[in-house]
Amino acid sequence: MRRWLALVAAALLALPGCASPEPEPVVTPSSPTVEPTTEQPEDVTWPLTGVALSDPDLARTSPVIGVKVENSGPARPWVGLAAADLVFVEMVEGGMTRFHAVYQSQVPETIMPVRSLRPMDAAILGPWNATLLASGGQAVFIARVETVVELRTADRGDPGFHRDRSRRAPHNVYVATGEIVPTLPEPGEVVPFAEYDEVSPSTLGGEAAREVRVVYPGARSMWEYRTGDGTYARSDDGTPSVEVDGTRVFAHNVLLLQVTTRDTGRVDPAGNPVPETVLTGSGRLHLVTGGRVVAGTWSKGGDEDPFVLTDSAGEPLVLTPGTTWVELVPERATATWS
Repeated sequence: MRRWLALVAAALLALPGCASPEPEPVVTPSSPTVEPTTEQPEDVTWPLTGVALSDPDLARTSPVIGVKVENSGPARPWVGLAAADLVFVEMVEGGMTRFHAVYQSQVPETIMPVRSLRPMDAAILGPWNATLLASGGQAVFIARVETVVELRTADRGDPGFHRDRSRRAPHNVYVATGEIVPTLPEPGEVVPFAEYDEVSPSTLGGEAAREVRVVYPGARSMWEYRTGDGTYARSDDGTPSVEVDGTRVFAHNVLLLQVTTRDTGRVDPAGNPVPETVLTGSGRLHLVTGGRVVAGTWSKGGDEDPFVLTDSAGEPLVLTPGTTWVELVPERATATWS
């Protein structure tokens, strides 16, 4: 009987609908569905101006070029100066000034007049993998510059330097950049000169500065604010600064760096002592942009270290995107604004 009951039970289990129920599957909460997101590309800008560019490779492949440009009556009007990303105003012998113009985002076909280098050009151009173009220089100054940047000069016969016979020497040396730029090295990652913001530069809330005057022992700079385009128009020695085509030389930012100078122990052909601007260490600065001015601090390590620009609170100084002129104001010069 027991054997018969076991057979019956087995038969019943085999019938449809009579099997033991399977255990319910364990259901775990599913993770919420995550929609794919499209990351917004970061704004890409030229490192020396903060101006937007469409192709980030351009900033890594476009050479950085420094050009020594004369600033004297016979040197004016200039060719190609207004196109520079940065221009440093240096005091040289006799209290005169000379420009160190730095180009990357745009390079004019001709830049003139080109003159000799000075020792502080190493510190100005050193933060970037750059090339300096000059008409020549004293041997000791050339040796200093060549430890930091590539150098090409007219007096060594390097290609690309010519003379404009319509001008009187030595104010007529020019560079034909089309003969030089294709032979220059790519800079790679270029350290930005500063931080930039069109809407919120550091001068918001600063005091008014619609006119800036810098008086050197042998030269005078003046900047006048133009509300139409938000730039400062330059004058030299009381005369509007212009290119040969009449274009006014201007800046979006004017940086006034208080610096010290030292005697190099060298003299120029007229017997004047040649000073060197000291660009290591730190000092006070004033940023003029958007019709206003604020104070801050600049600092710099060695020749190849970048400039560090901060506001009075120690935060990075924020400039307006565009061209910046840096007036290196030594002890014997004064800078005022109103």
